[in-house]
Amino acid sequence: MPSLAETLKGSTSYDAPFKGFFGTWHVTSKIESSNNYSMFNKMSVDIWNLSGSGNVLILENGLTGAISQIKVDNALSNLDGKKLKFTRVKEFESDGFKYKHIEQPEFILDKDIFRGYDTFKVEKYDLKGNLISVDVVKYKVIGQKIAGE
Repeated sequence: MPSLAETLKGSTSYDAPFKGFFGTWHVTSKIESSNNYSMFNKMSVDIWNLSGSGNVLILENGLTGAISQIKVDNALSNLDGKKLKFTRVKEFESDGFKYKHIEQPEFILDKDIFRGYDTFKVEKYDLKGNLISVDVVKYKVIGQKIAGE
């Protein structure tokens, strides 16, 4: 005897609080201040694709091909979806030194434009862990959405 029951299909998704930032963006960064202007680009223009789920933001740079998955610690406290702030830390060794890169972007969304700052710090250590130098740059960043909701 055939069954009259139907198989239900469905899925669940978590709406990221910063979903207003999702999409493809034309992003311009211009140096605002630094303690070592010769180390950092004065200005850059990029294409970013932002996506994610929960408190993980995925940033893909369409021009360089770089991809970063960033855990946004304060995502759940930002329920208005208008602010995006996080810290990204990368540590590595190169040419007999240890490096620590610390990036702290802070953006505010206004419809299809975001504005804010991206502060980037490069700490250089010897292999024993003694700090040799710290270089800091602060960029003013403006992004204009070119695709996405």
